[in-house]
Amino acid sequence: MPVSRTTKSVLISAVLLGPVTLFGPRAAVAQVQLFPSESPSVESPTVDAPNSPDAGAVPVPAMPEMPSLSAPAGIAVEDLGGVDVEAVGALHPDDTALPVTLWSGLSRDSILALIDGVTGAGGYPAARDLVRRLLLSAASLPPKSGSDASGKILDARVSALTRLGFTTDAAALARVGATSLSGADGSASGGANGAEAEAEAQLAAFDLPAACGTAAGNSGSASPDAFWAKLLAFCQAVAGQTDQASLSAQTLADTGVEDPLYFSLMETLTLGLSAQTSGMTAKGPLHYALLRQTAAPVPDGTDDPLIRQLALQQGAGLDAMEAAAVSGQVSPDRLAEAYRAEAFKASALDAPFEVLDKISPPAARALLLQVLDRWDIPALRAEAVAVALDRARGDGVLLAVAPVFAMAAADIEPSADLLWFAETAARMFYVTGDLDRARRWHGLLRNALSISTEASESDSRLWHLAVLSGEAGPALARAASGWRDAVIAGAEDKDAGAAHADFLRAVVDAATGRTPLESDSGLRALAMAEGAMAEGGMAEGAIADRHAMGPLQARLLSLAAGQKRVGETALLAAAALDAAGTENPDPASLVTIVGALSDVGLMRESHRLALEMAVLLAPAPIPAQR
Repeated sequence: MPVSRTTKSVLISAVLLGPVTLFGPRAAVAQVQLFPSESPSVESPTVDAPNSPDAGAVPVPAMPEMPSLSAPAGIAVEDLGGVDVEAVGALHPDDTALPVTLWSGLSRDSILALIDGVTGAGGYPAARDLVRRLLLSAASLPPKSGSDASGKILDARVSALTRLGFTTDAAALARVGATSLSGADGSASGGANGAEAEAEAQLAAFDLPAACGTAAGNSGSASPDAFWAKLLAFCQAVAGQTDQASLSAQTLADTGVEDPLYFSLMETLTLGLSAQTSGMTAKGPLHYALLRQTAAPVPDGTDDPLIRQLALQQGAGLDAMEAAAVSGQVSPDRLAEAYRAEAFKASALDAPFEVLDKISPPAARALLLQVLDRWDIPALRAEAVAVALDRARGDGVLLAVAPVFAMAAADIEPSADLLWFAETAARMFYVTGDLDRARRWHGLLRNALSISTEASESDSRLWHLAVLSGEAGPALARAASGWRDAVIAGAEDKDAGAAHADFLRAVVDAATGRTPLESDSGLRALAMAEGAMAEGGMAEGAIADRHAMGPLQARLLSLAAGQKRVGETALLAAAALDAAGTENPDPASLVTIVGALSDVGLMRESHRLALEMAVLLAPAPIPAQR
């Protein structure tokens, strides 16, 4: 006899909320606060801590042996005076919000097409940070039409943050959004979807106490895929109630729920069986949390970015780790940990420069970081940094590797005997945003102008980086006069040096200042998905064998910037950067992207992006004389 949906709900509820319950009576549930606020000015929802005397009678149980996340100091919850509950923001207090008018002139469908189309930012940290802050910023939204469901744009923002690897930010936005989507009297007004998005974001951040607290508060809610029932059973298993969790999972299977990976991993948690994941499909935050909790191998072929990141953390090689760092899925700290964990023979550590060409490029960078940590002599440490950065530039991973070596080399002090290293050091600190150290090393060159022709040329070659970092003054005017000649002289290939100087001039001008229908969401969706070499051919003016933005991206970006549509310009710029990439990109495309960001008032972001381009795309220099 077929089991009806109502019967399934009754059976599942009876098992999950029967005599042996994990969370006790629903009214007594205390939800774990996701991010404790340390600032009295932060307007975030108040939630009792589970160990507080005022918390519910049956708090959410502590999870056993569970990794903890370091939460931000506080989340600045923004709203727009009740104009639209989806318009809330959840920026960290140290972040700069984008203007509340960033979606001006667009329909809700067009906004969704842009957000859903974000998959990366071409390996440029400045562009990734811009997209992150855009998704977290409070912004006015156009009125809803009759077909617009509550929460769609908010859910898309949370999903995009998760997709890009910003899981902690996604959880914060989901939590704020779920509160906004609830009625003032506590009744749900679209809040069911918001609560599920909140729980998924908490799972993506691997904050299991918070996710289980959210599940407990929604244990009676219906969901087409039995999401809440599956999550509650998982929470029971993690809390050590394996018999109840096993019964809950069996009931789900008996009532027709199909999810082979979920049931296999639940058997691992409840029965201690070896995890069987081969040939199964892994997708979504619940699968991610189960795989992480059980340490089971990630199935091959997953296209979920969060689970792909987990696969990297399960023992991927250094080459895969570097690739993940380039795309922003792995932090500089995590990459540094992987470098330092690589094992080398004592002979390699004693004479690293003799073995660099005998090992893989990522292993060579790992070896150089380890000797940088070990050595005390400044000149030798500087040599390790210079060689590592030169190799990273040649391998196309400079923007990912530079922060790792910048952190390790922060204690190398500028001195006269390191004059040969000053340009490299200044360039490294400019591109990683440590302007104080960049200017100290740049100052070392300026102090030597009268005694060293090489110092004068190095000073001139840093002119564009100093301008893009916000420096002003007479020293820049002197450097500018010899800048082009110095750029060309410093390149091993003089023609490449001249072409790079032309690109730098154009991108600096674009950074420093030099419409389709609002309802046309389909056009924007196509532009966001457009590849580097579009079906209709290369963008006008693109050079053969160069990676250019697609022609539709170029057209929409130009129109969006001309009409000052900040949100559309920022997301189209990210998509165009993803298309152009960092390996042999079309210079005209990059100049257009930087100019578009500048045109809509994103000056800081355009300067930062131009600075990264200037450093990343420089031609091979003449080998330095040590």
